[in-house]
Amino acid sequence: MSEFSFVLPEDFADYEREVEVKGYFFGTIMIVAGKRYSLNFFDPARLSLQLNELEEGGMFFEPNLVVVKSVTGSHMEEAARQLAESDQVKFLVPD
Repeated sequence: MSEFSFVLPEDFADYEREVEVKGYFFGTIMIVAGKRYSLNFFDPARLSLQLNELEEGGMFFEPNLVVVKSVTGSHMEEAARQLAESDQVKFLVPD
């Protein structure tokens, strides 16, 4: 695997439980092989809510969307690591 790092806001631990309950989080950075990516995380329940709120003809789009079992620091970091290790990072849009 190429050089990899995953960055959460410094104070993330202070509100991690709140993020987990909300089921989504924007504000993580993944760096792989010198390229920086902003990742957006949803859990399945929150993503389902977003999709159910679409009106006829509506749409939902989120760049670099990653769905995880639960939106916690450890789940997000593990998902980012899996993206980097599986070479699926090539499907992400760099910053």
